[in-house]
Amino acid sequence: MKPLALALLLMACATAHAQHTPLNKYPIAPEAFEHVFLDHVEGNASHLVVNTTAQFLGQMNERGIMNGYGMFLASDGGQRIGQFRAGQLIMGITMGRDMAVVGTPDHYAAYSLATGHIEYVFRANDKVVVSGADLDEHMFVSMQYSNGDRYIGECYRGQRHGYGIYYYANGDYWYGQYHKDLRLGFGCLFTASNTLAIGQWSGEDVRRLHKIKTK
Repeated sequence: MKPLALALLLMACATAHAQHTPLNKYPIAPEAFEHVFLDHVEGNASHLVVNTTAQFLGQMNERGIMNGYGMFLASDGGQRIGQFRAGQLIMGITMGRDMAVVGTPDHYAAYSLATGHIEYVFRANDKVVVSGADLDEHMFVSMQYSNGDRYIGECYRGQRHGYGIYYYANGDYWYGQYHKDLRLGFGCLFTASNTLAIGQWSGEDVRRLHKIKTK
């Protein structure tokens, strides 16, 4: 191969590799930190709290403050689901009327619910608009399955990938991490009878599971 042709080939390969650099949408907690979180919250009971403005199903500490996995549903339809600490969502999904935000309060990906496309990434007080291939490959979608199940959450190249909520036809729903259509990581199973199970999943297998007592 001639030197010029070889140089052009190497440049093309380098460009292709650069285009597939993973989008830094939000921080990924190391597995050890996720285990520490489970250790910290496994003793917190699950509560169902309903009032005129909101509903919360999830873990609370002994002072009645949201602390652990939970789902917060406001009367206007907005919802937050994920990991709470001291009453605040520290990692998870927030959905309003127009936007879905996935990540932490200071580093997150923002998706349009009208189009499903990722619009920008907010990090270190800076909003970076997403464009190019990432705009089409990273989506926030709603998928309905023939068995009555439904998925709402992140997708990558058409597969469940990232954080999402899987609603089962029997009324249970699961929140957590997906990798190439499979559950892979830490999450929470909310049941139709308002009980919780938190742990680490690998596909349909659970590597670590805590069934949370209900109060």
